[in-house]
Amino acid sequence: MKTSKEILNHILSPYQDKLSKIRCLRKIIALLPKKYNKYITSYKLKGEILFITVSHQAIKQELFYNKHLVFSIIKTFHQAGMCKEINPKKIVTDYKYTPKQKPPTSYKFYIKPAGEFIIKATDSQIKKRFEEIKSLLKRN
Repeated sequence: MKTSKEILNHILSPYQDKLSKIRCLRKIIALLPKKYNKYITSYKLKGEILFITVSHQAIKQELFYNKHLVFSIIKTFHQAGMCKEINPKKIVTDYKYTPKQKPPTSYKFYIKPAGEFIIKATDSQIKKRFEEIKSLLKRN
């Protein structure tokens, strides 16, 4: 009988290189300064280009001008023997506006009066029970 760890390794083995790239990208983005990290919405590596999407126009410009920060983090990882498969030659920053969702201003709800429902039962005993329940609900 195989263990759960062996089964997961068997299932995920074809995707191991992609998963390791995603993990490395996540580490790289986490090591950026908090002012950048706060506004980064997504990132992906396509070939030798690292795409970073942010939610603020000024952060897009700052990341563009300070992309040496990202390169220095990647260089540090390479010196430590980690994330060798990530080696971007170019970094592209993009801005995508996403407005914050506002809570609804009014709440709509409908209260159905108790004891007012249609009895669709065909059996006489069941119909009688529903009539009793209906009369009890109307009293309260």
